[in-house]
Amino acid sequence: MEPIFCVIDNPVALRYFAKGAPHLFALGRNATPDQVIRALEKDFNTEPIGCSEYRLAAWKNHWHFGISPVQAVQLDFHLPKGWCSEPRFNVRY
Repeated sequence: MEPIFCVIDNPVALRYFAKGAPHLFALGRNATPDQVIRALEKDFNTEPIGCSEYRLAAWKNHWHFGISPVQAVQLDFHLPKGWCSEPRFNVRY
């Protein structure tokens, strides 16, 4: 199912990850960091899956927050530092 991230939507990846994170993928482009944190915590499965779900949803919705939702989840769930990083996409159109 690679690549997860590409210039165009990867419908297979979106369908796959949306099943495991329904709260997160129900949010839209205008979601607040607090809404994203709550959705991430409701949907949280495992560290790698939760990170992939967040990164794909963030890319899909063009989320760029001043605070990191993954850092808040890290603290709330006592996850190791750096369990997930904010996606950085250098896409030129």
